[in-house]
Amino acid sequence: MQSMTGFGRGERQGEGFVLQVEVKSLNHRFMEVLLRLPRRYQPLEERIRRVLKERFHRGRFEIQARLSGVPPATARVFADRDLLSQYLTLLRSLRAEFGLSGEIQLGDLLRLREIFDLSEEAPPLEELWEEFGPALEEALREVEEMRTREGAFLKKALEGLLEELSGWIERLAALKDSHLTEARQRLEERLRSLLADHGLDPVRLHQEAALLADRLDFTEELDRLRAHVRHFREVLEASGPCGRKLDFLCQEMFREINTLANKAASAEISHLAVEVKSTIEKMREQVQNLE
Repeated sequence: MQSMTGFGRGERQGEGFVLQVEVKSLNHRFMEVLLRLPRRYQPLEERIRRVLKERFHRGRFEIQARLSGVPPATARVFADRDLLSQYLTLLRSLRAEFGLSGEIQLGDLLRLREIFDLSEEAPPLEELWEEFGPALEEALREVEEMRTREGAFLKKALEGLLEELSGWIERLAALKDSHLTEARQRLEERLRSLLADHGLDPVRLHQEAALLADRLDFTEELDRLRAHVRHFREVLEASGPCGRKLDFLCQEMFREINTLANKAASAEISHLAVEVKSTIEKMREQVQNLE
């Protein structure tokens, strides 16, 4: 189990250069990778994204690289021969036309910057990866370690909240029978008062009150809440990403307690339902941080 927050830094030192890579991991519903790389390493963007997606399942990853110095490179000088020929023809023509003295020197041509171009040949991708990959790996390892530590902390917090939730559920279960008995009695009294002048049979009156009281029975909601709690524990103990599953279970538990609260016929049960909702909200806040 991992959280989605983490930070790591890696460094690679080579001949004439130092490369630093920082990786920051934040909460996100899906997988998102943002890259800020020196131009030299931009051809590696797709490979970096692939590495992240193979290693993690959710989170927003911000990767920043800083390059100090210059790695060994292969540079080539190009000359625009057509443009150079035009310059030479023009210079010779001007010299002849105006009777100018002196020869055209190489230094004169070097000042014509538009004729010459210095370009660096792009290194092979594997060579770039040999520079970048080790620094990225070191940073990702630190991110994983931090996410794992945070995940263990979140798991412990969720286990505590799960125990708290189970306690509230059992307190509700303990009140269920008395809740139904009191509800049936109140309904009988109300029906008797409303139908006092209609001579309703007492047996029929009791049956009608029982039918109405059954609508306030929250046994099924309690059973489903207990089942969700068991499933929640199982997911917590399983390996791999679990954030989305646990978030779904929190939503289901919230739906069940809302239904139960609507059936509540006493202030005590309403109060306990509020406590259950509060605990589920706390659980969901923690779950939002899990991968």
